[in-house]
Amino acid sequence: MTREESGDTRSRIIETARELFTAQTYRAASMRDIAARVGITKPSLYHHFRSKSELLASLVGPPIDELEAAVESAAARREPAEVQRQVLEGCLDVMLTHRATMALLLRDASVYGDETTEVMSRVVALMTRAVDLLAGPDPDWRGRVRAAQAFAAVTDPITQLPDVPAADLRAELLHGATTLLGL
Repeated sequence: MTREESGDTRSRIIETARELFTAQTYRAASMRDIAARVGITKPSLYHHFRSKSELLASLVGPPIDELEAAVESAAARREPAEVQRQVLEGCLDVMLTHRATMALLLRDASVYGDETTEVMSRVVALMTRAVDLLAGPDPDWRGRVRAAQAFAAVTDPITQLPDVPAADLRAELLHGATTLLGL
């Protein structure tokens, strides 16, 4: 198998895992199911991924990297309102780009388990950092509540409204979140 064929197989495995994890949940989908759907043997699958949790990490890692980059890019801004707007827009754009993967992270509780602690810890830390930036410098408890609400307002509906066109959803979610923050 050439390096290109190996990369193509790896991509097919990741895409198939996304489909099965979404349809059945992470916990319910088996490596055997994934291998069968891709058309490879289970040992071949384990050649590409040592475990289901490694496969999940490969699936969610790139979007998490993009979310972290968006949040840190926003943090570099000077004006608090610019920071808030950039956090909202940056996270929303990444989440819309990776809608299916975000649905898995936001709606499938089975992805949060002992074997996925490292990946899910990144997600939790990312959300905490985003909310802290949205709250601004020295927020009172009400400001922290509004920041958490704004982050939820811009992220949670993405998975609940898969039939709404991305551009329309983006505009409405930003409107709601920025209203919560008084932007």
